[in-house]
Amino acid sequence: MPADYNIFVEDFKRNPNSTWIMKPAGKAQGVGIFLINKLSQLKKWSKDSKGNSAPNVPKEVYVISRYIDNPLLIGGKKFDLRLYVLVTTYRPLKAYMFNQGFCRFCTVKYTDSVGELGNMFVHLTNVAIQKHGEDYNESHGGKWSLGNLLLFIDSAYGRNVSVM
Repeated sequence: MPADYNIFVEDFKRNPNSTWIMKPAGKAQGVGIFLINKLSQLKKWSKDSKGNSAPNVPKEVYVISRYIDNPLLIGGKKFDLRLYVLVTTYRPLKAYMFNQGFCRFCTVKYTDSVGELGNMFVHLTNVAIQKHGEDYNESHGGKWSLGNLLLFIDSAYGRNVSVM
């Protein structure tokens, strides 16, 4: 991000009411992810992280992107999709989607309240995070199969999306 910081600041200023999500490039399972809505939060994080690193150790690379502030919700909760696609050629494009994808849900209903920016049970669907929540369901792990998601969308929105 350092090389692109000025570009980010310009975009941030063009979208002053936006929330941004910061993700470390080299980690998984929700580790190191956080949300910001003020430049001062980013500057504080940068200053704090410089103090925690050893000399001659490169600073961790992060990706920052605008957070979707009006996500599609199911039961008031955020979810994400895990779809597996195999691309065998690019010219012509030939891709195959595995039909056993799934979606993962948060355990807490979504809110865009600034006071909940730090509540990862609201914002991150990672099982490694959600399994520590009070409402986590061990039997299904907060997951739906892709087929169940498509049935829900068909019934809720009246669209025949299950034909792919």
